[in-house]
This record gives sequence, C-alpha cells and structure tokens, in this order.
Amino acid sequence: MPVALNSWLIPEEQRQVIERLIHYGLITWDNSRTLILKSGGTTDIYVNLRNVRNNPKDVAYIARVFANAIFRLNPDRFIEVPDAITPYSSRIAEFVDLPYLTVRKEAKTGRVTDAKIIGEYKAGESVCIYDDVITDGASKIGPYQECLARDLKILPLIVLVDRQQGWRKKFVELGINMDVWPGMTLHDVRRFLIENSYMERCDEVMEEKNPMIIGLDKLTWEEQLPLIDKVRTTGCILKVNDLLWNEGIKNLVPDLQVYGRVMADIKGHDIPNTLANISSHFLPFPPWAVTVHGSGGKEMIQAVVKKFEGTPTKVLVVTLLTSVDPRTCEEIYVRQSIEQVRALARIAKRAGAHGFVCSVEETEELRKAYPNMLIVNPGIRSAGKTVAGDDQSRKGTPEGAIALGANYVVMGRQITRAEDPSVEVMRVLKEELDVI
Repeated sequence: MPVALNSWLIPEEQRQVIERLIHYGLITWDNSRTLILKSGGTTDIYVNLRNVRNNPKDVAYIARVFANAIFRLNPDRFIEVPDAITPYSSRIAEFVDLPYLTVRKEAKTGRVTDAKIIGEYKAGESVCIYDDVITDGASKIGPYQECLARDLKILPLIVLVDRQQGWRKKFVELGINMDVWPGMTLHDVRRFLIENSYMERCDEVMEEKNPMIIGLDKLTWEEQLPLIDKVRTTGCILKVNDLLWNEGIKNLVPDLQVYGRVMADIKGHDIPNTLANISSHFLPFPPWAVTVHGSGGKEMIQAVVKKFEGTPTKVLVVTLLTSVDPRTCEEIYVRQSIEQVRALARIAKRAGAHGFVCSVEETEELRKAYPNMLIVNPGIRSAGKTVAGDDQSRKGTPEGAIALGANYVVMGRQITRAEDPSVEVMRVLKEELDVI
C-alpha cells in the first residue's frame, strides 16, 4: 500500500520555506475557505508555485529546496509534470547534475517524436516524479503510467506539500504502487500560519458561544483532517480518546490544538500516582479538559486536579457512562443510576473537580445541586437523527440538554458522518441552539 514517507524537510527548514513562500506571494489563505482548488473544491490555504514567474530571482531558492530531496533519492533522472514546477526544473538539473524528462498529462498534437515525453531515457533507469502539491493524486496517475509503460523504475513521488486529501485511497483503488515523499503537509503550513498569527484559529466570540464537542473516535489522523479542517472556524471542542494512544499524547494534542480546544477523554481510572503521571504528559500543551472516572475515588481525582493547577485545563469527572442502562447499573453498582451519579458527583465536588460528565437524565438535578460546576452531556443527537451502530442507552437532544442545564453537548457520528460537517454544525447552532 502506498505510504507517505517522513518529511524531507525538518521543522526548522519547513518554517524557513513557509516564510519564504509567504514573502514571494506563493501561499494565500482565507479563513472563509473561498480559495478554489484545481479539483473544484475550496480550501483555506492555497499553495501556488506558478506565481514564481513574477519573481524570477526567487526560482533558485525553491529549486534548491527540491534539489535537496531529489539528490537524496539519487535517481538516474527526475521528471517534471507541467506546468506548476516547470520554472524550477532546469535549475534543479543544474544543482543535482542530473538530466530530466517532461511528462505531459495529454499528448501534444503534431509531434513526430514521443507525444507525451520530452527528453531521452533508457529502460530500467530509476526516475522520481516531482510536483508542487498532491491532493487526491489524480494528476500524478498519467505520468506514473507513462513511466511504467516505458519500463522505468519509479522512486517515491516528491512534493513540496501533501494536502492529505485522498491520494492514498485513489492510488490503492487504481493500483498505483508509488509512495509519496513530502517536504511538509498542509497541516504543517496551517499550523505555522495560525501559531504565527497569519490566520485566526477561530473567532473568540464563536468559541465562547459554541457548546458543541465533536467526538473524533474511530478516525485516524488523516481521516480527521478533512473534518477538523472544515469545522475549525465553528469553535467546536474536539474530543479524542483512542486516537491519543494511537498517535501519542505529545504528537496529537498540539496538532489538534491548531483546529480547536481539545478534550482529552482519557477516562482515567487507576491509583492516584499513575493518574498523576499520565496527567504530567499533557502539561507542555494543556488541553481544554481531561476526564477521569469518579469511581476512582477522591484521592485519585485530587491527584489529577493538583497536577493541572496553574493551567487552564478542566478536570471533568465521569459519573455513569451513557451506555450503561438501569439493569446494568444495578448489576455493577447495586443501586439505581441516579443514586450512583449522586454519589460520584459528591466525591467529585469534594475532590475539587471542575465539572461532571453525565447523561441528560441526571443533568437537571446536578445543575440544581451544583450551580457552578460544568456539566457535559454525551450521547446527544438531534431529534429524528439516527446513526448506525448507536451504542448510547441514555441520550438526548442538543436543545433538551442545554435547557436542562448542560454547558456542553458531545455529538459524534451525526457530525463526523455528515456530508458537510461544518454545515451540520452551523445548522445545529442556528436552528436548535439559537446561538448564532
């Protein structure tokens, strides 16, 4: 299966390249996502190396950046795909002392020689294709097939920016056996622009108004990106659980914080020292909130609260999972659901927690008993909305949860599986919650 290799630019080099591209006017951005892609979609960031034609003195810099990667692959020759990177090819050839080919997507009419390839080659030679960006990979398929038909050994495709928008899936579907070696990802560019105040992550007013938490479980990092990219400006909180363990806390949390506040749903339940140790891993980049099980006891909750003192992180105590029905609750805790929630809420309050995670069914009572505590309701669906694989037993609607006293509502598959997640978020905020 084709893979994305580790970037050929280290973070400091990526920063330098992005700064130069901004200086040259080769990157444009717009939080309203009005920039049009070649594929017909829209985006918030557009990389256009063609514009270097307006800055001929800057060709050498970008050519050297590409030459860095091509030299390391050590091909017999490299291949350009017109026309975004055409201005750089002759300079790259100079820098790496290698010949190159031009492979057209469409045959040029009226030529007596090879209508699709300009340049000489020998069967069996190793070649690497290079281009400015890759999105779904469609523009790379023709050159790949032309090389394959001429018995050339195809090395990884070199791109300056991997937009992480479906090329891997398309390559697999079409049997394209070519890895991709990017200098950086679009996420790297976006992170730089946001962290250096070129772009706003989200309007602060929007974040303040939006009570929605999106559950991102069961998605890989690359599967998440198209979703969180689109909902970034809506101000939703991003909740992750299993992905923390798959990607690693120190990698995932700061990357997610580019797109919104992060709820690290670790649901900690262990001895106090273990939970304190786990919590310490979040301190370099404190999330919006972490969760722990109330059944872990007062001392355990206190250990986490103490670890996050001086940070903005909220410690939220899970009372009773929304998947637990009354019969199961009786079986496990030998008491009714509301009694279990009451007991754990008292423990959470004494331990200094900032709030509770509970179902809609217990929200009204907890709000009256603890008027200053945060309440988060999972298992939330819009009225009439159903999703496959629903595993929630005690659930409610966004409007109903907020009316009963919840501060935040967790919505998962209704948003993540929507045709356009950002449109669905805005619909709920406007039509059901009346906050915009």
